Amino acid sequence: MIKVLVAEDQVLIQKDICRKIEKTEKNVEIAGTAMNGQDAYEKILALHPDILITDIRMPIQTGLELIRRLKEEAISIKTVILSGYRDFEYAKEAIQLGVDEYLLKPVSVEDLRYVLDTLEEKIISEQNYSYQHALYRMLNSGTPIPGYLLNAISYNICQLMLINLNSCATFSFQDWLPYENELEDILKGPVVNKYLKKGETVRLCGGNTYNQKLLVFFLHKTPPEKIDMMALELQRQIMKLTDAVTICISKSVYSVNDLAAEYKLSKTQLTNQLIFAHSAILHSRDFLENSQDPAVTLQDQQLENFRFCIHTQNLDGLLEHLDHFLDHCDHKRTTQKQLGNCLKLLLLVCYDDTGGRQLSSRELEIDEYLSNSKTYAELKLSLHLLFEQLFRQRVLNLASSVNPESLVTEVKEYIRNNYGRDININDIAVHFSITPAYLSRLFKKHSDVRPIEYLTSYRISQACDYFAHSQLTVREVAELCGYSNQFYFSKAFKQITSMSPSEYRIQHQGEGL
Repeated sequence: MIKVLVAEDQVLIQKDICRKIEKTEKNVEIAGTAMNGQDAYEKILALHPDILITDIRMPIQTGLELIRRLKEEAISIKTVILSGYRDFEYAKEAIQLGVDEYLLKPVSVEDLRYVLDTLEEKIISEQNYSYQHALYRMLNSGTPIPGYLLNAISYNICQLMLINLNSCATFSFQDWLPYENELEDILKGPVVNKYLKKGETVRLCGGNTYNQKLLVFFLHKTPPEKIDMMALELQRQIMKLTDAVTICISKSVYSVNDLAAEYKLSKTQLTNQLIFAHSAILHSRDFLENSQDPAVTLQDQQLENFRFCIHTQNLDGLLEHLDHFLDHCDHKRTTQKQLGNCLKLLLLVCYDDTGGRQLSSRELEIDEYLSNSKTYAELKLSLHLLFEQLFRQRVLNLASSVNPESLVTEVKEYIRNNYGRDININDIAVHFSITPAYLSRLFKKHSDVRPIEYLTSYRISQACDYFAHSQLTVREVAELCGYSNQFYFSKAFKQITSMSPSEYRIQHQGEGL
């Protein structure tokens, strides 16, 4: 319900306005009335109305003086000025003060309905933004949601659902989802609404990483098993977009401000129990932070097999043993955390004399590969490159003789020659027989940007040239520049140029001709 305060010093006009507001049949209530600006100011502080409808000329304090005071004190309220034909100079000052709407006396029901419609839409949008921001702050820093925002939502219990696509992306090469819109359509769509009772609501928030989303439920009667059924159906829908989906369902709590602790627990659970390259639904009620899952470990005989391959300079055998171990982990549905620990142990056992600093760097690469691989096949590809590099350095003593600056120059040339293909950092790394993590660090060191940023920037620069000198459609330009998804192309274009493709074309068409 939107609350309105009417400030008008003429009683008959004041009553007429109130009566006409009621006739609009809008979702509004008249919170109070005032005869002058000072009285209105005091009632605004006491009643917290959403909209102020005020006459310009009133005793003690005018409508303009009242609005100026509200602006100076940063009191959030929508303002509507009432004026007559002779108040033109006052109206100009009202515009300078940032008044939201302007009504000319005598006011009609239709005019009031239009103004209330317009302001209600703005108020609801701003309330949603304020609540969303407050909810995000509460979940991530524990800052309580202000009372006036809490009162805007009715619930008996609340609960959250943390949705993670693919791996725990702690060390990601990217910060976007190519199917962001499709994912949000699913999370805001009929699957969720089907399981909610009348009056129950849900908020969609971003997670801590690009591949996480958070649903916060404000419930009255929906039982826990319905939330579980919703999670299963959401998981099936999202898996049409990607390879693996893990959903963590929190316990229900009686205050939304208690969800911060539940969110922290869900993130910890995700870190400890996410099954690499497999989908799962996890419940915080089943999780204890110190609980131990059955561990997958490297047996002594397996470690000896790896050592023997290095000792006998058998790279093919080494990679074959690595693949067998990864297949075993896949079959056993190993968690990402356990898999990372095993791979780091393998590095330590096989390459412990390559230097502590280098080993630490390689362990970081393991985390990066796990974060960026969606399947075991992708992980194998990256690990093959890593272990082959280490094998050559350790066994054949063939430390890279390539000059880093020359390599970066070659990578840039490769990007310029292949930007129109659907390539990513993994493709570039494979072409140069180095690991993606090593390529990213080397490129950043000598170019101040990551290779994926250079690729995106070059693609957009070429797109700008197409828009300025051709009549190709946005879709055609996107495809020529290596983008199969027109929406993501437009998003990337605007991030770099601050204009949409259409706006850029209008502004730059024909340049240089």
